[in-house]
Amino acid sequence: MDKTENLVSQDAVEKLRDLTTHCPTCMFGTDLTAAPMHVCPMHTQQVDDHGSLWFFSGLDSAHVAHIRADAQVHLIYSNPSKYEFLTVHGRAEIVKDPAKVEELWKPLVKAWFPEGKEDPNLTLIRVDPLKAHYWDTKDGKLVVLAKILVGAVTGKVEDGGVQGDLRV
Repeated sequence: MDKTENLVSQDAVEKLRDLTTHCPTCMFGTDLTAAPMHVCPMHTQQVDDHGSLWFFSGLDSAHVAHIRADAQVHLIYSNPSKYEFLTVHGRAEIVKDPAKVEELWKPLVKAWFPEGKEDPNLTLIRVDPLKAHYWDTKDGKLVVLAKILVGAVTGKVEDGGVQGDLRV
């Protein structure tokens, strides 16, 4: 990456929101001290104005059990088509909030929760980022690859990318 751009406060929240909009599905890691840690794909429902990431989950899931034992989680987002990547280490909380469920609900979620918004197994997970880092390019995959090939010939790689820490 050509440039480092660390972002804080609202700029960091906007970058989180932007990257998770382009790639809403992450690998959600729990039980971080285990080898291997527990990882499953999860769909980000929202990045709120405080930078917290919201997910739907089942109360009976392994990752909810892991969060109850240790709230530390690690989220990994990868959007190789745009060369956008994000890693978030955070603290998760299991949240029962009918108003928030109503706000985030989409009909597709019913595939996992057949009883809908009232499903007794339905819960929310809120992840408050403690540390996050991103890699982002302004160009698409083909342009980045072309720049890398030119760099291989000239000895100077300029991919036009930026990386940095996010502190919300």
